[in-house]
Amino acid sequence: MAIRKRGLETRIEGPTPTEDGMILYLKAGEDGISVGDCPFGQNIRMVLEEKNIPYQVKPCTQDTKPNWLVDYYDGQLPALRHKKECYIESNIIVSYLDYFFPSTKTETIENKKESKSNLEDAEENALVGFFPSIARYLKDDETNENNDETLEVLKENLDNLENHFKDLCDDDQNKWCYLDGSQTNFSNIDCRIVPQLYHLSVASKEFKENGQPNLEEDYPFIYKYLQQSMTRDSFINTKYAEETIIWGWNNARQQQQVQQE
Repeated sequence: MAIRKRGLETRIEGPTPTEDGMILYLKAGEDGISVGDCPFGQNIRMVLEEKNIPYQVKPCTQDTKPNWLVDYYDGQLPALRHKKECYIESNIIVSYLDYFFPSTKTETIENKKESKSNLEDAEENALVGFFPSIARYLKDDETNENNDETLEVLKENLDNLENHFKDLCDDDQNKWCYLDGSQTNFSNIDCRIVPQLYHLSVASKEFKENGQPNLEEDYPFIYKYLQQSMTRDSFINTKYAEETIIWGWNNARQQQQVQQE
C-alpha cells in the first residue's frame, strides 16, 4: 500500500504514551480543549469506533500543535500517530486503518459483490463534489449574488444521493438503507458522509433564512438515512454539539467575507 508521509524521523516531544496505541490529533473547539467541528476528524473517529480500535484524542489549537507536527507535516489536521508513524489527510488515514485493521464482518459472496457495486455507484455518481458543494453554500452570505447558484449545485448533489437511496429502496419511503443497500453494513463511505450531512442539517438552519435545503421535507431518503446513522454508537461517541458546528461555520463565513473585501 502506497501511503505518503510515513514515519517520524525525529520525535521531539517523546515516545507514544501507549505501546501500541493510536493518537488522533484534531482541531480543537472554541475553548481550545474540546474536540472541534471538523467532519473529516469525525469521519476518522467513526471508522476507529466501527473497527473497535482503541485510540486517544488530542484536540489542538494553532498554538498547541506538537512541534513535530508543525515541522514535518505543516501542522495539518487531522493527523493520526501510530507508534513511530504519522499520517495526515482523512482518506489516507482511513486507507491505513483498512489495510492494517481489515473488517472482520462476515458476508456472503453475493452480498459482498452487491455491496461493493452499490458503494462504487455512490462514489462515482452520488458523491462527486459532495462536501465542496456543502462548504461553498454554507460559506455564502445570503446577499451574495452567487448564493442561488451555490444552492442549485448543492441541490444537484443532494438529488443524486437521494436517487441513489431511492433506487436501492425501490422508491418505498417506508424503507431505508446505508449506502451499500443494506441495513447492516455501515461502510467507510458512510462514516465519511454522515458527518457532512450532520453539518449541513445544523448549519443550514442557522445561517440560511429559509432553512434550505430541508432534508426532512425535500430529501426523505437522505433524512431517514441520516437519522438511522446517528443512532449508531460510532456517531454518538464522536458527536460534537450543534453549537460547535455553528461556531466553526461562523468562523469560516467571516474568513470568506474578509477575503472578498
